[in-house]
Amino acid sequence: MTNGISTADSFRVGRLRMTFAWLIAGAAVFTAILLYFAVLLITAQTTENAVLSYVLATLTALVCATGFARLSVRLRGDHRRSRRRLTEGICLTISLLLAAGLSWAWFGAPTTSTPLPDSPAVQHWDLPTGSRIGYVRTAGKVTHPEPVLLVHGGPGAPTNASDEFAGRLAAAGFAVYAYQQVGAGQSSRLDPEEYTIARHVADLEAIRQKLAAPKMVLIGSSWGGQLTAQYLATHPDNVAKAVVASPGAMSSDSFTDGSLTPNGKSDQTGQFARHTRFAATYFLAQLGGFRAARTLMPTDTADGLYQQFVRSLNMSSGCPGVAEAARSIDATAGHSLWVNIATLASASKATDPRSALRHNRTPVLVLRAQCDYLRWEVTREYRDTFAQSTMLTIDDAGHTVLADKPGETGTAVAAFLTGEALPTKPYTAAEEPWQR
Repeated sequence: MTNGISTADSFRVGRLRMTFAWLIAGAAVFTAILLYFAVLLITAQTTENAVLSYVLATLTALVCATGFARLSVRLRGDHRRSRRRLTEGICLTISLLLAAGLSWAWFGAPTTSTPLPDSPAVQHWDLPTGSRIGYVRTAGKVTHPEPVLLVHGGPGAPTNASDEFAGRLAAAGFAVYAYQQVGAGQSSRLDPEEYTIARHVADLEAIRQKLAAPKMVLIGSSWGGQLTAQYLATHPDNVAKAVVASPGAMSSDSFTDGSLTPNGKSDQTGQFARHTRFAATYFLAQLGGFRAARTLMPTDTADGLYQQFVRSLNMSSGCPGVAEAARSIDATAGHSLWVNIATLASASKATDPRSALRHNRTPVLVLRAQCDYLRWEVTREYRDTFAQSTMLTIDDAGHTVLADKPGETGTAVAAFLTGEALPTKPYTAAEEPWQR
């Protein structure tokens, strides 16, 4: 009886030790992978050396997996060298294969990045700021001295969909320049740390000087509206008139509860969930790991992920039940992720321009699109901040309002710039236009 109980107890203890030992082996793999990525990201962030980062991360995984594997063997009470080596080999192989596979899936696997196509229409400015800026000039008979600059959004998202809109302004006698901000399109690339609000403002001022224009006209779309506001705050006397179309939030602290409509927020959250690789890279950079992200991920790969994500967004999600058709690859050609992330990080720390802009007397036209994914209050702030502002509403248009309605917006903007009667009555109420 006693021997029977002792044997049964010993058997249960042995089974418990065996189970615990294999749990330790499993923990070896899990911990090795966690430490691998921790060392990989920390080393890449601090040294910006991809090779060194992978070497140190791999060595860390080897040491971790080996140590846990040996502990597992000891807990099993098996002192045979062959069994120890087998356990170590299994843990090491699984750990390294998973670490290599996951790091390749995140950083290494290539994506299709579409550059802006070469065109004889694209010319370049070599600016004293050090930026080489690509642009397309559209003009007929020029009768107005102020050049018009189309300030695209993103940041890092030049558009090739403004031909008809630019043509309307050219027909009204303006020379129109669709320029590609530094870091995107066919403009030069910089070290990402140089993509700042101040650099973009300096490039705009250098372009004005390059054109020998005492004043110019700025037409900013989306983030381009925010850049236009920053330029006006810095150079208040250098803009004859300005237009902001579906502009982004004027300042990082304008709306602490977010700038998206409920449908816009739902759409973007859903697209982040779908594009997990882009989301992981984007949030790593947002959480302070920007250097690590750009060290480990090739620029073409990052741009491809950004372009895929942008193509999936519903730019008209401000209207309930409106599902926008997927945009073509050409619609996001030339989009660049690193300039987007770095510029937005800079914008979050930039000086609030609103106090300076309240004293600005530049005439500003504000275009509000019915289906914009940004909240009405974001657009209204531009109208309410500028003393000489006029707002027009555009029905059945989304965030890319100039591309959605090039004829309607082109006509309205041309009338505003030339001082002719506007095609529709300005909107002056405080509440959202389509909910009155």
